Amino acid sequence: MNLEVYLTQKTGTREITKLLSSWTWSGDKGSIVRKLAASILYQENSGLPVPEIGNPVVMAEGSQALFSGYVVQRRQSSEEHTLSFTCYDKGLYLNNNDGTYKFRDASAEEIARTVCRDRDIPVCALAPTNTWLSRKFSGVRLSKIISTAYSLASEQTGVRYAIRMTPEGLLVKVKEQSGSSLKLKPKSNLIRAATTESIVNMVNQVSIYDQQGVLIDQLSRQDAVNLYGVMERHLTDRGDGSAGEQAAALLEDGGLEQTVAVDVLGDSSLITGETVVVDEENTGLRGVFWIDADAHTWKRGLYQCALTLNCRSVMTKTTAGSELK
Repeated sequence: MNLEVYLTQKTGTREITKLLSSWTWSGDKGSIVRKLAASILYQENSGLPVPEIGNPVVMAEGSQALFSGYVVQRRQSSEEHTLSFTCYDKGLYLNNNDGTYKFRDASAEEIARTVCRDRDIPVCALAPTNTWLSRKFSGVRLSKIISTAYSLASEQTGVRYAIRMTPEGLLVKVKEQSGSSLKLKPKSNLIRAATTESIVNMVNQVSIYDQQGVLIDQLSRQDAVNLYGVMERHLTDRGDGSAGEQAAALLEDGGLEQTVAVDVLGDSSLITGETVVVDEENTGLRGVFWIDADAHTWKRGLYQCALTLNCRSVMTKTTAGSELK
């Protein structure tokens, strides 16, 4: 795999791949930002490039850029011959800027496009939702405004969305199984796997009340209630029909969590929000899993990925701002 890292400084752009002792490219479903952390050979007065804060860095596979960002942190020890530096992509500017807005009858994609336009942040593609939101935000991080808009849209549509920054700009896509999902198998590309099951975040019953506090409906997953006891959430019906959809989404997302941690041979297509097919006999893992977090590491000529997988398609829920009336 032809992966290269480039550093741009005042003197121009230079490939630094062979000067890196290791580097890790990573992201997770809870953040729009993707990160590149690396260690580069460092020797004073050697003429070797030294990454400076703010320098652009690009990681590419052939002619395709996989990461484009800026050096935001660096560390150098007097006892070491390497300098460590960390880069964030342009999602940094969504995380580090506040916005104050009033949106009336705007779609999630309109909200995201407005927020990005006002900060000159490029947009790659935004999944259409065909839902309409009226909401105000006062001093809210731009990333939270975008994720809130798509979280609220997801409650109405039942569709899950993956939100991440790419070298081409902000990408919001529907989380769906891909026909080209990579298959992970032992003695092939699957190195190790471990599973965790949890009911810590379970929701198996939802009660819906009217605005006077009177119970008007109750939905439950009775099999889960019988097994684990009642774990209930309450919703208020605003008269717009959304409470039932929110309740269904809570029950779907609040099931038994099964997360899987796997180490596999490196593949740049293994990105948060995408799917893989797992076939592992020892743990009994079989089926389609969604990638909730990924870390791609290159060290001593080896390229491996550490993935966190989820058997269910779940997006991080964000609720910022307030309803605009």
